[in-house]
Amino acid sequence: MAKSKGKKKTRFSLTPIGLGFVILIVIIVISYLLVSYKSRSPLPFEEVYLYSKQLSRDIHLIDKAISDGFYKIGVPEENIVFPSVLPRQKDKYRWNFSSIEARVPNRYFIFKAGEEIKERISRLPIPTRITIDKKSDNEIIYSVYCKGLYTHRLKIMRGDKKVSPRFPYPQIGIIIDDLGYDVSLANALLELDLSLTFSVLPFTPNTRLIARKAWNDGRETMLHLPMEPMDYPAINPGDGVLLVCMDKKMILDTLNKDLRQIPFVAGVNNHMGSRFTKSEEKMGIVLAELKKKGLYYIDSRTTSDTVAFDVAKKMALRTASRDIFLDNHLSENALKIQMERLLSVARNKGSAIGIGHPHKKTIDLLTNFQMTLTNEAEVVPASNLVNN
Repeated sequence: MAKSKGKKKTRFSLTPIGLGFVILIVIIVISYLLVSYKSRSPLPFEEVYLYSKQLSRDIHLIDKAISDGFYKIGVPEENIVFPSVLPRQKDKYRWNFSSIEARVPNRYFIFKAGEEIKERISRLPIPTRITIDKKSDNEIIYSVYCKGLYTHRLKIMRGDKKVSPRFPYPQIGIIIDDLGYDVSLANALLELDLSLTFSVLPFTPNTRLIARKAWNDGRETMLHLPMEPMDYPAINPGDGVLLVCMDKKMILDTLNKDLRQIPFVAGVNNHMGSRFTKSEEKMGIVLAELKKKGLYYIDSRTTSDTVAFDVAKKMALRTASRDIFLDNHLSENALKIQMERLLSVARNKGSAIGIGHPHKKTIDLLTNFQMTLTNEAEVVPASNLVNN
């Protein structure tokens, strides 16, 4: 009887050409997945620079030391005023310079009050220096430096009399930038009983959806217009970005494509743009087109060298500029300090514009301050705060 032969196993082998083809397919698939993931992932909210980020953290520690010092000696919150908070830059550093004025109770010598704050700052684990610019029985002015950079001007005055705000019921505009990705966060913002202004990025997965939701809920919508930052392309503002190398036609074509992304757009503010907003020529092209379309412009002031606000004023375009970034730091204390600064600037000027971002902690901040904002100010759409 003959033995039955077993079935031969089929071996699969690739020729060099076949192997190369498979590798090519794998590379294409991986590249597609990476691009797809990148297109759906939120971009950086603001221009982030390593040195400036650490400096910003250090400045927050100084802010807290000043705040805690005033609290320790019993200075009422309403007796602390922020006349201005301005962007500054030097070499590789960018920061917000704060001017602070406070009236302390008569039972404290103003020098003692200053020493309380100086001691708190000196205990911080960062390089600081404090100088006295002016000293009298009724007033003392300090300059505070961090890493050799002038970060705070602190004016302490004497008097028990409660400081009456120049504008007891100011108007405040709160713009939420960088919307377009997370619909759930946008919905949470819409649930707040505040007239927030929604600034939406173009060409994101949910640009049109979020813009329509905002408009349907009676919120004002803006285009958050990507502009070239100093470290482009290492720092990426996203699709639809305006670059300084573009000629007039390219700028206008890109701008109009971006505008068409936002249904019911009422105005524009810049996303990043520390390089682009320094160019009077390029900003002039953008702002002239916005004026022609009846739109307003808010300068986000991502650099102290911005010319956008001044150029817009010269053109008689409806315009304003950002006063406070609410959430550059997301600690509860830092958020609270920034919101109090926004209220203080508004009481001093009559109005103020704050910019926040779609963070859960920012939504918590707005929720916690909703009653204060309603009772002590009027939160209005950004268009209410632009001039002619």
